[in-house]
Amino acid sequence: MRHLTEARTILIVRRWMLLIFPLFFLVPALRAQRTLQNVPAELVRYPDMILYNGKIATMNDASLTAAQGRTVQAIAIGGDRILFIGSNDEVMHYAGPETREIDLKGRTVVPGLMNTHTHIHDHALWLWALGHPQESDSVMKRISVSGSNFDELTKGIEFAMKQNRDKFSPGQWAWIALPEGKGTAVGIGFQYLVNRGITREQLDKLEPKIPMFVHANPKWLLNTAARDAFLRMYELPPTAELELGADLNSTFRRSLMVDGYFRYHLDELADIVGNALNYQAALGFTTFSSHIEPLRVHDAYQKLVRSGRMPIRLAYADGNCEQMQPDKAGCVLRKNDIAGQGDKFFWSVGVTLRTIDAEVPEFCSTMEMPKEYKDRERCILSPGSVMAKAAKVALLSRQRFIPNHSSGDKGMDYFMDIVDEVMKEDPTITLDYIRSLRISADHCTFYPRKAQIPRMAKLGMILSCGPSYLSLDARWLGVFGEKYADRAAPIKSMLSGGLMVTAEGEFDVETGEGPTVLAQYMPYITRRTPNRSDKPIAPEEAIDRITLLKMMTVWPSYYVLKENELGTLEPGKFADLVVFNKDYFTVPESELPTVYPVMTMVGGKPVVVREEYAAESSLPAAGPQMKFLFKDEIGSGADIGPRPVK
Repeated sequence: MRHLTEARTILIVRRWMLLIFPLFFLVPALRAQRTLQNVPAELVRYPDMILYNGKIATMNDASLTAAQGRTVQAIAIGGDRILFIGSNDEVMHYAGPETREIDLKGRTVVPGLMNTHTHIHDHALWLWALGHPQESDSVMKRISVSGSNFDELTKGIEFAMKQNRDKFSPGQWAWIALPEGKGTAVGIGFQYLVNRGITREQLDKLEPKIPMFVHANPKWLLNTAARDAFLRMYELPPTAELELGADLNSTFRRSLMVDGYFRYHLDELADIVGNALNYQAALGFTTFSSHIEPLRVHDAYQKLVRSGRMPIRLAYADGNCEQMQPDKAGCVLRKNDIAGQGDKFFWSVGVTLRTIDAEVPEFCSTMEMPKEYKDRERCILSPGSVMAKAAKVALLSRQRFIPNHSSGDKGMDYFMDIVDEVMKEDPTITLDYIRSLRISADHCTFYPRKAQIPRMAKLGMILSCGPSYLSLDARWLGVFGEKYADRAAPIKSMLSGGLMVTAEGEFDVETGEGPTVLAQYMPYITRRTPNRSDKPIAPEEAIDRITLLKMMTVWPSYYVLKENELGTLEPGKFADLVVFNKDYFTVPESELPTVYPVMTMVGGKPVVVREEYAAESSLPAAGPQMKFLFKDEIGSGADIGPRPVK
């Protein structure tokens, strides 16, 4: 009986198992089906666009060598990011029914170009001012004064004010330009201001009410009315004296119009800046870095960001402590650590005082030079100075402080001495921490000297070099001597010494016409400039085209603190890229200036598509249709190919 009962029990259990067991498979399947049905479509969509059949240089090798990295045929983009890269078959496998497929037909694609030091908003505003004299004059009335000696200049200023005194409107400045020298010559206007041909007290006696700004670049002089007017603009005490980084001429040139006139015309300012950025995109730039001083310029960028109208990305250095704060150390202290703050189109890379010395020949250098030039040396970070204290406070506060404009090697020595002092005073600020900041400095004007490179590399610094400064150095080598040629943008030595280098430049193309980016960067390959086309400058420092491309793509991503999102074409990064008209990697070196973008894409959006490529790619034409000039404007001086391209 007991055996019979056990048999029945086993039979019943088996029958239930036959009924229940399939449910172990059915329930997960139903759950998975229900889960997929509830997933938002954007999480499971196909790529929006696939570019295929191209020569796509990912530039995914960040080493300080001429290694190019991986090259692929195709790239898939979803939203503003890269989804996949690989061969045509590998990437086309992911295409969906609504994926736009663009045959590159063998064209070369590279990451979006980056410019690590430029003043796009500044030169855009000066171009605007030329076309709007009435608006410009409402802020500052420009008056030129001539003379061949001090007495004639003084009488010229007096006569100019007497003739125009009744023509000034309330708040309008008198902007008086004195004669300037040419080339390496010192002009009479400069000598007049340096040697106190006129003083503030004399200007005050001549004109106590109208703000007067007298200048012969880079020297300047204010009357008290001008000083007080500037201080009131920024709500500062009327008796404060501002110690500025380099030259007040530059500060006022960038600020009076912006924080004066555009304070009440912010929408117009945003439109001017946005238009200028579109032209930079036409050159192939998708990201740039710049210091910002005028308050309204910052607001204009924010207006573009909030309205979704930033065509390219800006990594900015906050520089308003330099121009509008008498207490510079207190100002940078209150900035806190702002590096990285912002959004994907507009973020801070730290705090700057804009400069650590002035332009050549007023730079801070160890070079031997004639006394007339050495006496003009301006070492802004010299021990005990206001600027040195501010730089030290910034670093002690664990901020990313940026030297920014640098022209001479001694100024860089002073800065690195400050870094060493900071690490000594606060042992928690270690060398590894300093290296993590990736402190950057710009221009490479007669620096670094060879002996500085190991020290800068040890600190993990990044240098941004501009070809226009190589031309500047070429001009002054005639004064200082050929023995200093190896200090003029020694890029190859910097890279060999472990120092990362990026490319910068001023590209004033808002007129719709100008040289290609590569035409302007050729001096780094040829080591020749227009003022010295017959003799290369330190030819041993010449670089190849792969190194130049890395200076414009992968290495700048470290400069702007976005190496995980920009600089290379890899899955997960922003889809910022450029399609070239020619193969950058194989055209003869002499033809590199004729290589230009036919399409610039930022975050998966084609912001510039040239008309000739629109017809080829089925994409609509977009953005400025630049007239590119192939002349190597600041390189060899050669005119390559037909000048205009429409």
